[in-house]
Amino acid sequence: MKIVVGSLNTAKVKAAELGCAAYWPDAEVSGADVPSGVPAQPIGLEQTREGAINRARAAHALGADLGIGLEGGVMKMSGAWIMFGFVAITDGESEVAVMTAGTPLPHAWGEAMANGGELRPHVLAAGLPYDYAKGVVGLLTNNKVTRDEGFGSAIRTALAPWVNPAAFAA
Repeated sequence: MKIVVGSLNTAKVKAAELGCAAYWPDAEVSGADVPSGVPAQPIGLEQTREGAINRARAAHALGADLGIGLEGGVMKMSGAWIMFGFVAITDGESEVAVMTAGTPLPHAWGEAMANGGELRPHVLAAGLPYDYAKGVVGLLTNNKVTRDEGFGSAIRTALAPWVNPAAFAA
């Protein structure tokens, strides 16, 4: 099985490898530079979901059996900022998009996102180490949850229609 992730980000490709290996250990997983069609830092559910779907469709169009799109976003809910992601998967006929677990963000970081900022400068300004592979979720959870693990878990759940097609045939 050929699986293409709509990103060259190594953490996102590793997440797909981790997620897909649970079902297809011999799957060929690679990344591709494709557009998300949304801002670099999506705000809210719709932008984040749209970015993941756009990436999955573009990845699938490159000749993959499955295209996977991963998009991280932030949203404000009941006054608190939450960092989360969407995973979208398509085989060209069926398409699924699911959310990852959310992680609370420091309020100042969330407000900066809403004003067009990015997380990295705030992490560095706070004197904290920024690691692209572990992501901000890794930093905020003392590496008990990392970016690739979070996305990998969501990929495993999003694959339900492909690994249990009988349940979805009804």
